[in-house]
Amino acid sequence: MNEKGMTAFADTMVFLVVMMMAITVTAITNQPNQGADIGPDDLLRDIGSIEVRLSDLTDIEDDTLVFLPDLMALSLVRGTDVDDYLESILDSVFGKNRYYLEFQYGRMTGSVGTEFDYYRFQDSRTIPVSTGGTIDVTLSTL
Repeated sequence: MNEKGMTAFADTMVFLVVMMMAITVTAITNQPNQGADIGPDDLLRDIGSIEVRLSDLTDIEDDTLVFLPDLMALSLVRGTDVDDYLESILDSVFGKNRYYLEFQYGRMTGSVGTEFDYYRFQDSRTIPVSTGGTIDVTLSTL
């Protein structure tokens, strides 16, 4: 190998090392916040402001945005897919089978998750429903 070839090879190696370091630093600083301390109080505080399309969780062909507590109350009156939606949210935040969510609208009660005798954290909220009344929500986590 001649002198120019050696210089080109060294240049390439330095470039690759610098690029690998830049990629590593970027990957480390842009990681999602895994293991964030989200408790039941945090989730219940935000649950009243979550909006979903009506057609996504019901058989009603209407793309109107509605608040999640409204659909939770509706699920107690008639069938909706809100339980599956809540389960997917809670699974992603707390882990599968590590929570129990109970909600009550009037005299009707629904729940999502696995009921245990002991929970490490628990919080309750009363959230207004846009059609009138309130829904009482209790979230317990292990």
